[in-house]
Amino acid sequence: MDFISSLKEKVTSMQRSTLIHSGVVFLLGALFVFSLRFILVEKISTHYHANFAVYVNGEREKFDDPSFYEEVSSCSVLHANPKAMVHMHDNVSHVVHVHDDASTWGLFFQNLSFGVSREALLTDAGLFVDGQDGNKLTYLLNGQIVSNIAGRVIGSEDVLLVDYGKTDTDTINLRYEDITRDAGEYNKRNDPSACTGSKTEPFKDRLLRTIGIETAH
Repeated sequence: MDFISSLKEKVTSMQRSTLIHSGVVFLLGALFVFSLRFILVEKISTHYHANFAVYVNGEREKFDDPSFYEEVSSCSVLHANPKAMVHMHDNVSHVVHVHDDASTWGLFFQNLSFGVSREALLTDAGLFVDGQDGNKLTYLLNGQIVSNIAGRVIGSEDVLLVDYGKTDTDTINLRYEDITRDAGEYNKRNDPSACTGSKTEPFKDRLLRTIGIETAH
């Protein structure tokens, strides 16, 4: 009986060891597959575009100084650098590149050393106050007159006209329609510089996508 019991114990021990070994191999294999999938799953970062134009007293702002563009302004993936969040590229003066989905029109113009508010427009040519000498400050965003754009988050394919002067409604509408609408085309292209999104996908969201759960962005 002792021999049989001893033999049963050995068999049981071997079976337990085999099960443990199989479990470890399975877990290591699953971990390898998961890690490989996590590495290969496409990273998501914010990068979309909008179109705009600025007119002051009938003249369209050309933004022809190189300092308006990201290539000569430090580009960083750090949130601490506002110019990494929203800027322009390659002397294209009507396209806004957005790398953080919290970017506002106020921040964009601030990065150009401009200023926008309900009452005034600040450009490199001076300060232009709404109502002064009969001039009017108008913001036309996506076909709608808005009172202030400073705190408005820039949306993908937004179209913005900023106009200051003694401008009638028909002229404002014509200037708005004249803005090139190619933000959608830019959304399909790679960023023209080495600047990647300043706001990347959170680790948790990427982890969820690795196991097949999509998250909203």
